[in-house]
Amino acid sequence: METRSENTPKSIFKRLKIYTDEMFPIVQYIPYIIALYVCLNFSSQILDSNTIVIDTYSVVGFVTAFFMMLLMRTFDDLKDFELDFDLFPWRSIPQRLILKSDIQKLSLFCLLVVLVINICLGQDTLLVLGIVLLYCIGTFKWFFAEKIHREKVFLTMVTHQPIPYSINFYLIHTGLASGGVYNDFSLHHFYLLLIFSLPVTAWEVSRKIRSADKETHYETFSSIFGAKGAAIIAFVPLLITSGLVTYLAMTLDVYFSFYILIAVLTLIMAFFYLRFIINPIDKNNILLKVTMGFTSLLFFGFLGHIIDVAEISFNF
Repeated sequence: METRSENTPKSIFKRLKIYTDEMFPIVQYIPYIIALYVCLNFSSQILDSNTIVIDTYSVVGFVTAFFMMLLMRTFDDLKDFELDFDLFPWRSIPQRLILKSDIQKLSLFCLLVVLVINICLGQDTLLVLGIVLLYCIGTFKWFFAEKIHREKVFLTMVTHQPIPYSINFYLIHTGLASGGVYNDFSLHHFYLLLIFSLPVTAWEVSRKIRSADKETHYETFSSIFGAKGAAIIAFVPLLITSGLVTYLAMTLDVYFSFYILIAVLTLIMAFFYLRFIINPIDKNNILLKVTMGFTSLLFFGFLGHIIDVAEISFNF
């Protein structure tokens, strides 16, 4: 029986709402997931033809994207459950507003939703999904080498960073399977994979960057590589993303307005990163917000220009 406090809500639904509001705010994540998945799905299709087909694989991909992100969130919190009591005593877990068993049940529910919808409606991409799930579960179990991973943070970064790449690889395949014909994964699709995955690497690094005066015993990328070094590690993937999306835009022959958009977004993003790299003080550390803003506007802009040059059909 888990230890409860007088603050622990009696209803599991209320506890889960507290948990998701804090760790996975659905209202905040839904627009991002829509932008990510719709753009990823549409662009993976339009690289093969000028037609975008919205069918059951579109639904499967979106539902899987949402629940896989929530599943990975629960994995992270279950792995670091005891650490939260020391490092983040103000959070809902140390405050006993959420129980470990609640997170375990939510994790199992997410996994079941992903399995059921893919088995019922996404049989053609089941092999890819199976490989992705095995890898993600491997990260949850620290690849059966937890002690080494906890002692070597850089090793954890290397072994866990492919998570978004693997999930996006699966999501691209749901786009390739749409329309009744399972198209091949090409070099252009690999570029697309990088465009949608590199910003996640930048986000993951940028959220663990602090100025020297804000560092604590909690290990961050800035404590390992220095504030400037960590900022450069997050900055480079965004620059590569900007270059790759420009190349794909030229391949798809989108309107010139997109090149103006990507140039403006890149310049603004570069300004804030370079400002912090030159002067890494806390006031200049808005890198996480800059990364999220750059990525979201890039996805929405790319999506809008893709729709302009494509024919969309529905096939349910």
